[in-house]
Amino acid sequence: MGEAPNEQTTDHDLGAVIPRLVDLQRKCRSVGSRSDEPLEMETRIESIMQRLQTHEAADAEPIPYAALARELYAVERFFESNGFLSISREVAHVERTLERFALPDEPDPTATPEIPRDSTPGTASEPMIVDSAEGSTAGPPRWAVPKPLAAVIALSVVAIVVCVVLIVRFERPAHPTVERARLAPTPAPTAPPPPPRAVPRDPDAGPAPGAVLAEEVGRARIALGEGDIDQAIEHLSQAALVDANHATVLGTARQIVELLVDRADAAAEGGLWEIAALTLTRASRIATRFGLDTHRIEETAHRHSQMDRFTLIQPTDTDAIRAAAGKRVTVFLKDGSKQESIIKTTQAGQLLLDEDTTVRGGAMYYVEKVPLADIDYLKVWGK
Repeated sequence: MGEAPNEQTTDHDLGAVIPRLVDLQRKCRSVGSRSDEPLEMETRIESIMQRLQTHEAADAEPIPYAALARELYAVERFFESNGFLSISREVAHVERTLERFALPDEPDPTATPEIPRDSTPGTASEPMIVDSAEGSTAGPPRWAVPKPLAAVIALSVVAIVVCVVLIVRFERPAHPTVERARLAPTPAPTAPPPPPRAVPRDPDAGPAPGAVLAEEVGRARIALGEGDIDQAIEHLSQAALVDANHATVLGTARQIVELLVDRADAAAEGGLWEIAALTLTRASRIATRFGLDTHRIEETAHRHSQMDRFTLIQPTDTDAIRAAAGKRVTVFLKDGSKQESIIKTTQAGQLLLDEDTTVRGGAMYYVEKVPLADIDYLKVWGK
């Protein structure tokens, strides 16, 4: 009890534990769950790190390492239930490290205090029964039963005896064989058969299929949370080799399809029509492979086909601007304004636009010059 800090706990040991906790906190944010549970786990890890860092203060109380290890058990169960078995093993390793830091006399908050018992029963308060015969001989005894109550008791006893006789009479079997069978001793119960002998698993056979599926789905979800679709599809394909119809496999495939459709929309908004079409094709293949609904994919492809086609050109790409001569263009200037016109060509660092204005008796055509240095980008329309 005289040792305040744990001598086995050094700054080097805590320096190895805290980076692991920081890494686990980052992995909590990478889990793509829609519930508040990842945020709760992240907050729990943050609280544990703050408590571990108080050992540097001179007047700090001893750190309850055993209690902090028990708090990490909830984080371990969170990763395990979501399929991240390797991460849950990392949490378990940190728990064991904190348990080794715990003081031998650190109290266990789950222990129940023992209630002291008095081994010598008191006898002073026990009532003493006094025989009424030793008292006065005149009058009834001290504990005498009144006559009406005695009569009620006697009638109750007679009624009970009659009921017992009737029950025994009507329940007696008619055949003596049945009676002998009822009176025969019951054989002693036989011992249950021993459980089947467990066959030891070959250590060289590799991990179990269920563990492989959970590991690959977990890695796919982490990659999906980081925006790496290629890695997510690769790990999902490995999980599908174990069970392509598992709920976690189908859920992860649905998330990948949704992200691909969103990226196709973004590509179409930027005029990258080929990339948008290829991305939708990729989403359609994954949805067809796992039997998912393709309604949103088809609706997005139809919407893209109805959009006006355009190409975004930078003002420095003068060859592309000259190739688009005669096409309708929207010029976006660096000051935030824009201008609709027809491209003529480029000349001496300027964009030449064919303009027309209506005057009395017809239209007047002229060329407007816009410095390329003032242009942010050009949107050249296909029609």
